[in-house]
Amino acid sequence: MPKPKNTGLRILIPLIATGIGAVVFLAMLKSSAPTGTPATAAATTPDSGKPAPATAATDATQASPASTPTSSTATDAKPAPTTAQATPAMAAGELRARLVSDRKPLAPVGDLDPKGKVRLHIDFSEFAAGIKSLQLSQHFTTINEESHVELQSEQKLADSSLLVPFAALSVEVTLPGAQPKLISLAGDSGPVWAQIAPGQFEAIVEDDKGADVLRLTRKFAIAPDSSDVRVEQKIENRSSIALSVRWYQTGPVDLFADAAAYGGDRRFLRMGYLLPASRDPGRTPLANNFDKGRAQIPATAWPTPDTTSSQFEPAWLAFTNRYFGVGVHALFTPLAPTAAEPLAWLDSAERIGSDLTHVIGLRLTSKTLSLAPAATQDLSFGMFAGPLENTEIKAEPMLRALRMNRMVVYNFGGPCGWCTFEWVTGLLLFIMKMLHDHVVHDWALSIVCLVLVVRTCMHPITRFTQTRMARFSKQMQAVQPKQKLLQEKYANDAVKLQQETAKLWREEGISPAGFLGCLPAFAQTPVWIGLSAVLFFAVEFRHEHGFYGVIQGLFTKGSPFWYFMADMSEPDRFLYFGRTIVTVPIVNIAIDSINVLPMILGVVYYLQQTYFTPQTTAPTTPEQETQMKVMRYMTIIMFPALMYKAPAALSLYFVVNTTLAIAESKWIRSHMEKHDMLNVDRMRAERAARSQAKGAAQPAGGFMAALEKYARDKQQQTERRFGQDKPKK
Repeated sequence: MPKPKNTGLRILIPLIATGIGAVVFLAMLKSSAPTGTPATAAATTPDSGKPAPATAATDATQASPASTPTSSTATDAKPAPTTAQATPAMAAGELRARLVSDRKPLAPVGDLDPKGKVRLHIDFSEFAAGIKSLQLSQHFTTINEESHVELQSEQKLADSSLLVPFAALSVEVTLPGAQPKLISLAGDSGPVWAQIAPGQFEAIVEDDKGADVLRLTRKFAIAPDSSDVRVEQKIENRSSIALSVRWYQTGPVDLFADAAAYGGDRRFLRMGYLLPASRDPGRTPLANNFDKGRAQIPATAWPTPDTTSSQFEPAWLAFTNRYFGVGVHALFTPLAPTAAEPLAWLDSAERIGSDLTHVIGLRLTSKTLSLAPAATQDLSFGMFAGPLENTEIKAEPMLRALRMNRMVVYNFGGPCGWCTFEWVTGLLLFIMKMLHDHVVHDWALSIVCLVLVVRTCMHPITRFTQTRMARFSKQMQAVQPKQKLLQEKYANDAVKLQQETAKLWREEGISPAGFLGCLPAFAQTPVWIGLSAVLFFAVEFRHEHGFYGVIQGLFTKGSPFWYFMADMSEPDRFLYFGRTIVTVPIVNIAIDSINVLPMILGVVYYLQQTYFTPQTTAPTTPEQETQMKVMRYMTIIMFPALMYKAPAALSLYFVVNTTLAIAESKWIRSHMEKHDMLNVDRMRAERAARSQAKGAAQPAGGFMAALEKYARDKQQQTERRFGQDKPKK
């Protein structure tokens, strides 16, 4: 007889087996999962000032007091451990950053004396040995020189976290056969960086027994008469086993927005790169291909798909605004003026920050680097922080080799950006600097002299075209009665009217090339745009007095008239109120002064259009005349209004240029009247004489005469085509 079924065992045994299987499965998952956050986790949090939380913070919190060092000085650093101190059996999950118990106030480096040789002053942050504040000793926020320009500072984000420039965030350690372990260096549970000397820091990564595994060092070194800082970073393997590391840190934080209402937000991320050595053995850096406005910076600034496909190597990355720049670059000894080296350890640069309207920065991630026992990896870089001045940047061999002067861009961008040719802006600034340094020693007078140089160079073409325009106008006035008869006779036949009008023009010696009187304006347009960009972006004009500071010598500094032409990069401020009186709606421009140069410009434009603009010869209706008057007065009013908040240097240029244009036009008219060049009968006789002269088929006069012949030939071709296309009756 079979035994009765044991229902309880039949239920219990499967439950026990299932439980054992679940425990085994969970153990397998735990052993295969990384004990810390991998590098990808840090890279996928672009809206945080720090990497994703790592288990190192928890380990540091739970560390016993006995494992905490009692001193933060270099003399208390432990010697390189023996095999017994750091055995191959140690697990990555047991690593942590050693806490510093005796934390002293952090000493700054540099100087703020504007007359000294040191240009920078750096205060350090308690957070991750980063920069709390970086100031320029020789540059001030206002013309009153009350506070220094601060290019970098720690920022509080919308989530109350900190974004600290050039902070050492974390190091990722990978032991043989283990998963990566991300160890926080930010000091979430207490300080981990010890300042062993001004500008020098040290941090230790240890195992659970307190034995040294990694020694991390940072050193900020400022050289005299330099805007460049050497940041020497090293990772030393103090264990007896080989391991690999990956470094995470912040880079530059975007600079302050310019206070000027004119020109908009001019903050950019600019990058320099190198072609592969196989394509460019000379290693000459290139730039400007990947420049991004602040609002267009992608989540991953480097590498991009384009840089990856082209195998570009990063040389430098920098944030810039109107006048200043802060960037990171490779450190090397230049062997040739143009030969550079890449920032070899950099793997990627990601945008971090709360949002695009608050503050953003860069997080720099290194490549995965191998470390043999007792070996050291160098992650040093250079940090440029200073004005965007070509001469100053090129004066330093390393910056010149890296071509970091490409941070200096005189261009508003937009639709007119293409015609702001670099050689135009460079040439104009070179001329002004030569005039300032060797002739007049004043920026306002150098602008006046530049206008004289430009108008003198343009005078031949200006005289030629204005003469042609005036002669064309006189000829059109002379044939106006005949042309009116033709319009009445052929009112219903447009093709015949055009043919007869062209025939009349040939008989009277009127050339269509007379319309070329607008050529000087087109020829000078690139000069105007280029000079506008130079006068707006050139840091040489910042806080510089105009006309030798005569006004500043006549009035005391507290007087509202003292600010007139006191800063060529700001509006002229004829009468400065010191505060905003009214804000213009729609355009949101704050009015804090009465600026006289734009008003003078309006008067000069009125005189030019009233007395020196050629009058139209074509018949116009009363409605057309009204429209022309409205357009003329709109130009007189609108352009000075747009220039009201423009830099005084730019307003001065337009005032002087327009005034000289009036004087030049008056001289050209006097010259034409003196030589009777506007006599219609004389023009007809001269044309007849030229037609009878030998070689009339090849008109003399150079380029403009050839252009006139080309226009005449095109007109004849059009007449023949219209004649052929006319339907036969």
